[in-house]
Amino acid sequence: MSYNINTNRRIQDNSLNPVINEILSKVPEFISREKDPNGNILINCAEKMGEFLAKRDKITSSQVRNLFNEVKQINFNKDGPYKINLLKAKFAYIAGRFKEIKNFRLVADEILSNIGTDEEKFKRFQDFFEAVVAYHRVYGGKE
Repeated sequence: MSYNINTNRRIQDNSLNPVINEILSKVPEFISREKDPNGNILINCAEKMGEFLAKRDKITSSQVRNLFNEVKQINFNKDGPYKINLLKAKFAYIAGRFKEIKNFRLVADEILSNIGTDEEKFKRFQDFFEAVVAYHRVYGGKE
């Protein structure tokens, strides 16, 4: 099962890759410190995402890092929810320009939709993204 990012309702989406479906299904767990206190699920999903982006979608390191830099610049206490909505739009724009970003956008959108006004969840998103960048490089992400 996966999430439909337009309605946030759980649906079966056989058109998505099984790895993406698995990561999407685990978002509510790894975005929550209570459900994943040691970050095991978060790191496991980040590794799968990084490998997927490097080997299947062939996203370049600079594409991933550019998006990560956008995430790192957000000051959640100052304007987090507003910037999170803008970040969704930036992911959509980049996914429109570069088809290889589509799967990553699905995952990022789902996580961003689960953050709301919870700063801890946003920090976990940043941690997830940072781990994705690292694993992307480990699995051969190209410049």
